[in-house]
Amino acid sequence: MAARAAILLGAERVISIDRIPERLEMTERHIGSEVIDCTTTDVGAEVRERTGGRGPDVCIEAVGMEAHSDSPVHLHDQVKQQLRLQTDRPTAVRQAIHACHKGGRSSSSACSPAPSTSFPRAW
Repeated sequence: MAARAAILLGAERVISIDRIPERLEMTERHIGSEVIDCTTTDVGAEVRERTGGRGPDVCIEAVGMEAHSDSPVHLHDQVKQQLRLQTDRPTAVRQAIHACHKGGRSSSSACSPAPSTSFPRAW
């Protein structure tokens, strides 16, 4: 949905990143965006290559709880989550921020899990 919205709002180029082959195929076929499979590609390097080394103007993180990584940073995030020191999965957010060119914008539109307590969240 974020890719389609970007196209409708006039984005010159849209690159969708996912790890589920069916979603990548559907996005490429129905939305018309370029796709990257994050399980087989270094996303940061691939995005830089596709943007001529510059990086995207805007990155939208929209995966929420499905985002994960095999890096040591993921292990650190898991420990924080198990200790209830964290209520989201920052992997995709972190990648989006680092992928944007200097002065670019990063946005997160994904759902995050509710906190383990019953206190309301302020957004």
